[in-house]
Amino acid sequence: MEFHEILLELKKPFRPEQHQERQLPGGGRWFYITWQDIRERLDEVCPEWSCTWTEPIYIGDYCHISCTITICNVSRQAPGNAPIELISSKGKDMARGTPIERATADAFKNAAEAFGIARYLDNQKLTVNLMHNQGDYRAYAYAKENEQIAVGARGVNKSIGQPVKKVPEIKDNLTPGFITLEQAKHLWAIAKRCCKQFARQLKLSEDDVKETLAKFNLTGTKEIPVEKYDQVMKELENLSPANF
Repeated sequence: MEFHEILLELKKPFRPEQHQERQLPGGGRWFYITWQDIRERLDEVCPEWSCTWTEPIYIGDYCHISCTITICNVSRQAPGNAPIELISSKGKDMARGTPIERATADAFKNAAEAFGIARYLDNQKLTVNLMHNQGDYRAYAYAKENEQIAVGARGVNKSIGQPVKKVPEIKDNLTPGFITLEQAKHLWAIAKRCCKQFARQLKLSEDDVKETLAKFNLTGTKEIPVEKYDQVMKELENLSPANF
């Protein structure tokens, strides 16, 4: 398997049931993938992967460690940290494992993200869409819960005193793991018409767009993986005869 093929496999979304949720300070939830599942993904896709860690150092109230993951002779490094103590407002110890263990796991996940593994989690709206489209409806429930927390439990936005707007329905992706229908429409709007994002229109033809997609071995916008969307848009900008 070629390196770019390995990256595509690593970047694929995890199964809905692999998404764990944690409570955020002040309420709300955040979905994440455990380091054990990330390790399993690496084992499945590239069994010869390896990683190393630096010696832990302590700065202030935090333990810091860096992790380097190597795949097909390509290495990427990222830092990780963990508070030495995790004490709740009620004085309860909330820590799971030692500071070194927690910082090690954090560094490992960050280094894996440098290869694109679970990177989509940074966009929790996208994560909710992916899970919802695969039949995991707890994501939508948590999205509604998070919005209610943001505007206040009584249904009034505390900042402007207006009623809470109805939570919009989840927009289906064209295919899980690929760009949404809205993103596809946005791409065509930028390519062929004026868009507020740019001072001028790109003035590209339909053939220009197809030619650009072909460079990524794509035959249509519905095949664009989420992680390649920005690259495709940049290629369209470069191809445009318009001067910016």
